Amino acid sequence: MELERFFHVAIKTDDIEASTAFYQEVLGGELLESGDAGDGSNYVALSVADKRIYCFERPPYEINGLVEDLPAGILHFGFVVPDIDSAVAELESGGTELLMPPETFGDLKIAFVYGPNGEWIEFIEEL
Repeated sequence: MELERFFHVAIKTDDIEASTAFYQEVLGGELLESGDAGDGSNYVALSVADKRIYCFERPPYEINGLVEDLPAGILHFGFVVPDIDSAVAELESGGTELLMPPETFGDLKIAFVYGPNGEWIEFIEEL
């Protein structure tokens, strides 16, 4: 499978305003976008150094009922791929367990798999 680049780290936060302020004011981050992640749960995307940090009140896989409510902290990390459907098919054919099938999230198509230690890895196609 071809990985184009490391894209982001996602964090669940109990206080999205405080998290946004920290990454902007303390670490010099730039707000890229914000909105509804689904079910009225807010998110923000920030550019910090040369990567993105997504802060979620509730991430999509929690909103969709695929996992129980999660504690605040680091959720997952993500890689950009040229074709999400091909990447997921290749991963599944190799025995990788799928957490969330591909779905559109803004201008991205995303899917999540379990890594070998139970970590969650997101694969992203930029639309």
